[in-house]
Amino acid sequence: MSRSRRRVAGTAIAVVAAFGVAASASAHPLGNYTVNRGVEVMIASGRVEITYIVDMAEIPAFGEVQTIDANGDGTTDAAEQARYAARACAANLKALALEVDGAPARLSMATAPTLTFPAGAGGLQTLRLVCTFVTARSIGVGTHDLHIADRTDDGHVGWHEVVIGAGPGASLTSADVPAQSRSVDLTKYPVDALQTPPNVRSGSAAFGVSGIGQGGGGGSSSPVGPTRRATANDPLAALISGRNGVSGAVLAILLALGLGAAHAASPGHGKTLVAAYLIGSSGSAREAATLGLTVAATHTAGVFLLGAVTLVAGRYLLPEDVIAWLTLGSGLLVVLLGAGLVIRAAWPARGRHAHDHDHDHPHEHDHGHEHPHRSPSLRPRNVVALGLAGGMVPSSSALIVLLVAVTTNQLLFGMGLIVAFGIGMALVLGGLALATTLARSRLAVPGSLASHPRLRRAGALVPVVSGVAVLAAGLAMTIGAATRFV
Repeated sequence: MSRSRRRVAGTAIAVVAAFGVAASASAHPLGNYTVNRGVEVMIASGRVEITYIVDMAEIPAFGEVQTIDANGDGTTDAAEQARYAARACAANLKALALEVDGAPARLSMATAPTLTFPAGAGGLQTLRLVCTFVTARSIGVGTHDLHIADRTDDGHVGWHEVVIGAGPGASLTSADVPAQSRSVDLTKYPVDALQTPPNVRSGSAAFGVSGIGQGGGGGSSSPVGPTRRATANDPLAALISGRNGVSGAVLAILLALGLGAAHAASPGHGKTLVAAYLIGSSGSAREAATLGLTVAATHTAGVFLLGAVTLVAGRYLLPEDVIAWLTLGSGLLVVLLGAGLVIRAAWPARGRHAHDHDHDHPHEHDHGHEHPHRSPSLRPRNVVALGLAGGMVPSSSALIVLLVAVTTNQLLFGMGLIVAFGIGMALVLGGLALATTLARSRLAVPGSLASHPRLRRAGALVPVVSGVAVLAAGLAMTIGAATRFV
């Protein structure tokens, strides 16, 4: 085997392996947009020590790295990193409010901060900052109360935890937060908390200071149960970093198409919505194709829009806010589609009476006969609206690809991967639409199972039931997105 073929084969094996492990995995377990914060309080030898940890996922870290690179040379040297870390820790210190026995306790920097950049998806960096603070005055022997609050409000979603422990010379009497970090200092996140991460920003404790001896517990230890490390593999981002020659690029494009299809096939990406709407409406193969093309175009445009926001105005307009607005718009579109489907199914247009007798009947006109109820027609603008709703919210993996493409001067290749990813999504949703319309046509054939009188009566309710399902899905999307702004 030639060297070029070995390279292509190696790229294929690596990418297929990544695809097989997690077709829709996020590089950061909590999402590429998150900023996660941990406040660890340790009471020992008559003083309070606080370790403040920030773990930024790829997208917010991308913006911070641009800020750290003050001279704009594309790299962050030690001096730039030190200046940034000092400023960031000073801001974190200002946001902390510590009270001992009801009175504010002054904190100061204990040691120099540490700033590292663990590898993230596609070669992008994540960011980890660790600041340490200590009380300026010692705490006397006896019993005391403590309250700590992190008043940071950066607008980002993420994991927030507060832990309070005791070391040598102190012991905890009570506390309303754990003594151990569930996330092992924001390095390993419990799998059972990834969907609803904790949002704990304050904690209180009663403790005693003896001045000697071992404390009543504290420090970090591994949480019980499965965990995920702070960074993981993202198969779509791996495609751009694994590119090797023309053959490798073609293979990457094909695999991006497959990843887009897998993304659309994963839970929560509009399949049920599309099926429910088309079951309740009369559609055609042409409209199914229009739906697929709209999904591909909308998703691609959404990724480019979000990328522009991240690159140009990321410090003023958070990408996750843009996502929330797009999700809100998508939800409102679905609400309108569902409401329209219910209205047109429950109250047909004037002149479209179910028992229109102007046509000839192939059967005897027995009293009590039934005619098939016509489903509401599928209008072209509704097809486009359904496609907009299905592709409006961009994938974070696709945004990661765009950012990697910008930083590695592979913009055209990155755009090609994003387009292929959108086409993969469109093939799944458009294919589902086509399958649904073909199934409806089959059932409409005289003599089919659906022509049974009882099934015809049940079929008359299908458009209404489908409309209610679409309306409920739209309301759920809208409410979920609106909570971001509450």
